[in-house]
Amino acid sequence: MHRDTVTALRSKGIVYSDLRSALTPSTERHEVALIFDSTLSETGLYGMEAMHCILPLLEPNANLSVLVGDLIADNKHQQLVFELLSGSMVLERSFTFRHSSLLFCVYLNNLSKSALSKLTDGLQSYGAYLGHIPTTFDSNVKTYLSTTLVGSFVKKGRKIITAHEDDRPNSQNENLSPYEFERFGYKHFSIQSTDYYHFLTYKIERAVYDPDEDDAQFSLNALTESFLPLNGFSVRIDEAKHGYLLNDKGGVLKKAGLDALAREKLEALIRSKMSANYIYNMTYAEAHDVMKFNIMLEFERDDGGYPARVLASLEYMSAQKTVRVITMY
Repeated sequence: MHRDTVTALRSKGIVYSDLRSALTPSTERHEVALIFDSTLSETGLYGMEAMHCILPLLEPNANLSVLVGDLIADNKHQQLVFELLSGSMVLERSFTFRHSSLLFCVYLNNLSKSALSKLTDGLQSYGAYLGHIPTTFDSNVKTYLSTTLVGSFVKKGRKIITAHEDDRPNSQNENLSPYEFERFGYKHFSIQSTDYYHFLTYKIERAVYDPDEDDAQFSLNALTESFLPLNGFSVRIDEAKHGYLLNDKGGVLKKAGLDALAREKLEALIRSKMSANYIYNMTYAEAHDVMKFNIMLEFERDDGGYPARVLASLEYMSAQKTVRVITMY
């Protein structure tokens, strides 16, 4: 399936590996959830109306993923959603919360600071825009959003990629969304939905609360038939590697506020984070018989500032039930 996806995209002049920044989290870029009141839509087509306000505000050359959805929750959880929003939303205008499903969300990743400001400033004149939720770092509201939003499209510069029906060949392009991409200077492409939703949908990061959750195991199964769950693995940082991460590599451990930790404590800290995160960039280096993947680690700072985000590259050593730190950045 992955090979078919890569081939289909290549036939449309899109290199799959060039989409990495739109499909995986970044340690330096921002994520945001833009919130709109569907009842204030001028046309009734509130999703299209909101997106048509957003599209001209996006940086032309940027790569990013866009997810959308109403804020779905049953009646007994309305107070919970209200508390999540009231505790995290940066309001542009006040509104009366009636029901979460009346609120429409557009979620974007891989934003520069200036791109984020351009979006939030540019939407102020649109009456249905209520404000935004910063979602760069882990939070309860980010976890909630991960359960109610779905992938809409991927933007690669001036190219837009969406999904079309599985019975339509990948040689065709069909825009099944209500968004008029060409009107805003974009060129639209599409591939079959099965391929799109497996390999072109950004997963909003969230904590994994069930130790038996199979997400990471499905990912590891892409590397090997003989996979074991990560929650039973230890973490190894070779002494020389620890010294390199402390003194070289741009002082990555110092920047993350982890330079005072002994190597064994750092291993334990990574271990505690590892089984509660998604994994990315699964790779098998056949020449060296090495399986590796990346994982985003978020650490609270002692001074109470923004959490530190570190991307770790780890070797998966199933025979030893160990992952070895290759590098961190």
